[in-house]
Amino acid sequence: MQRLLGGLVGTVRPKEERVHMPAPVTDLGTALITGVTAGLVTLIAALPAILGAIVLLVLGWIIAGIVGGLIARGLRAIKVDAMADRAGVTAFLRRAQVKADAAGVIAGVAKWYIRLIFVLMAANAVGLTAVSTVVNQVLGFIPNLIVAVFILAAFSWLASLARNVVSGVSMPNAKTLGMLAYGATFGFGVIAAATQIGVAAPLVEVLFAGIVLGLALAFGLAFGLGGRDEAAQMWRGLRGSVREVASSPAPTPMERHGDGRPFERSEASLRR
Repeated sequence: MQRLLGGLVGTVRPKEERVHMPAPVTDLGTALITGVTAGLVTLIAALPAILGAIVLLVLGWIIAGIVGGLIARGLRAIKVDAMADRAGVTAFLRRAQVKADAAGVIAGVAKWYIRLIFVLMAANAVGLTAVSTVVNQVLGFIPNLIVAVFILAAFSWLASLARNVVSGVSMPNAKTLGMLAYGATFGFGVIAAATQIGVAAPLVEVLFAGIVLGLALAFGLAFGLGGRDEAAQMWRGLRGSVREVASSPAPTPMERHGDGRPFERSEASLRR
């Protein structure tokens, strides 16, 4: 009996006690105060950098305005606008709907380039990496864009010169050929400018093929419509010459007198 009771007592074991830890309870007011305090601490820590960025932006805008004004005055003093007029740059700007003159355009580009430099410095000061990356890419693109604009201006002048030279030649369809020369020259300028700013090579190849095809089509139409009468006259003359050669008798042996006049040899002289 004791053994039986001992076995029952040994088989029944007490359950392990579970300890329940109370979860920390935070009310809404405490959470708001904690968040606002953390935000203020972060703002106060970043306040010197923000103030420095604002100062950089203000200084950049002021310095860029002063430098841009000085550049515009200097360029106008050395008569850059007159040179731009002779080179065809002013006409190109007017076609591009740009109201400023050449000196104003150059000064404006320089002014905004300086401003972007200060924007980059301000972004680095506050740790805006994404803004710094974008501005840095824009600063690297602007010089290529300036070179591309100068290439377009130079080819615009060359195209105008080619059109004037070809149009002044005394030949049929001179004006049409002059326009073709202008389109070909300016088209090559567009291709060169696109290559300078890094446009994809396949797109440049398609553009070049389109320009060549357009010029060939325009030349064919100009010759077919404007030179139709000349081509018909040339064909009639060539056909008449062929008919004369085909219908003329066989030539007789010819000799010349002392003065160079030809005379026919008689059959008796030929027998001798």
